[in-house]
Amino acid sequence: MKMLNSNQNGIALMIVLWVLVLLMALATEFAFSMKTEVNTTRNYSEDTESYYLAKAGLNLALAELFKNASFHSIHKEHGWISGNPINVQTNKAENKLKDKVKEFDIINRNNIKLENGTISYTIKDENGKIPINSANKTMLNQLLAFSGVKKKIDQNTISDSILDWIDTDKNHHINGAEDDYYRTQRPPYYARNGNFQTLSELLKVRGVTKEIFYGSKEKDGQYKGIAQFLTIYNIPSVNPNTTSEEILNIIYSPEQAEVILNNRKIKGYHSNSLSNFFRIVSTGKVQESKTQHTLETVVEKIGHENKVKMVIHYWNDNVLSL
Repeated sequence: MKMLNSNQNGIALMIVLWVLVLLMALATEFAFSMKTEVNTTRNYSEDTESYYLAKAGLNLALAELFKNASFHSIHKEHGWISGNPINVQTNKAENKLKDKVKEFDIINRNNIKLENGTISYTIKDENGKIPINSANKTMLNQLLAFSGVKKKIDQNTISDSILDWIDTDKNHHINGAEDDYYRTQRPPYYARNGNFQTLSELLKVRGVTKEIFYGSKEKDGQYKGIAQFLTIYNIPSVNPNTTSEEILNIIYSPEQAEVILNNRKIKGYHSNSLSNFFRIVSTGKVQESKTQHTLETVVEKIGHENKVKMVIHYWNDNVLSL
């Protein structure tokens, strides 16, 4: 009888121990689940907050663009700048200069404090790039040569293929490519026979490799990459104030390019040239958190003075930092 009671006590102890183990497992799982839920909720809240901070930065950039300007330029120290219209008030009797505003404002666009976070944004000028949809063969060949495509036959193949991709007919340029070439690729596809919708579409054009498009992976590699010098937007003309030295040497003679660069170095701009396409990248960050959200958009400024409006051509609601 004593042995039976002893066995029953042992079984009861084992059951209690297993129940305790089960309860501990459930408690641990519950705690982990609650921690995950709390982190998810906090991350969502902080991401939402950083998103609206980024939108605030976007609106700050638009406020800069809405202002009337005498020129748009890229300053070596201050980045994108907008020239202030000269506000001259004269006394008709004496014809004396009363007031003259400074040429451009220096605007801080980094780590701007707002509520519980900070805003940083950039304005990049699309008018400083070559419009791929209206570029001619000579310009394309010069760009390809500068970017590292050394052989003339390779330059002609790519430039003619780009022109074939854009034109609406099925006729080949001398070294170009149409549907008969692209249908032999794996997988097969058709030429657009229309304007490029994205720059990455260039990777489908005969002769354009990833290295030619993006540039060599090595720092001192052969290819500089053509993507950084091109835009798909229909800009009326390249702005000499905002374009790169490389494009200046493609569009202008060496003497003209040198004059433009010297003027930009001395006074921050060369001429009273205005741009109308702008790429804005805005990032919102929450204080004491790693959470941040980045927006990117391309806008076109239409109209003058009090009749200005902005047209959005591109919008990326969540730019990923890879």
